[in-house]
Amino acid sequence: MDIAKKMIPCDCQNTSCREFKGCCFVATEVVRVTGGEDDPIHLMFVGQGAGRDEDFNMNPKNTLRQPFVGKAGSYLRYMIKFVWDSGAAVNVAISNSVRFHPLEGRKDRAPTDDELKECMPILDRDIEAVKPKILIPLGLSTTRAMAPETIDTPMGRIIGNSYIYNNIKLIPLYHPSYLIRQYGKFFADQQGESHVRCVNLLKQAALDALNA
Repeated sequence: MDIAKKMIPCDCQNTSCREFKGCCFVATEVVRVTGGEDDPIHLMFVGQGAGRDEDFNMNPKNTLRQPFVGKAGSYLRYMIKFVWDSGAAVNVAISNSVRFHPLEGRKDRAPTDDELKECMPILDRDIEAVKPKILIPLGLSTTRAMAPETIDTPMGRIIGNSYIYNNIKLIPLYHPSYLIRQYGKFFADQQGESHVRCVNLLKQAALDALNA
């Protein structure tokens, strides 16, 4: 399988954002497996905040500002490969709703509503550039930002449902970090309920996007 990757840089100039000076400007990654640059992007995954491994300030090796390069990224990428290996050769994009690493002191945290509001215009720009067939928000914060009707609904009752964001079908899934806490590393014959549910939903989304 020939895989071509490129990064859409985060060039945010919103200096009024309190996190601007510490922002690691994580990019949106586009991965094509079906040929030329004009081929459509079928699925676009949107995480929450950039992780420690993504944050260039904490991981200088991430010179490309690539999203999802830590443990959660490995789990997500194995899920995508599993879909490819099942015969659904989808082109994907991988991004985050917030392009810096949210911290409370030294402790990781979810992005706040205000931080999401500050950063979503960059995501919207990249969605417009990528034009995915289906959006897949990962985790509760991003899902609620993209589908406000899910506020006050537990994630377990949200995943797999279909919503609309900017006229694009949206199907939320658990964030890979949640699956890591449940099951550890990804492996193909994992039988954990949440893992199996996410993989099956992802395979169906891929087939739907291919046929859209």
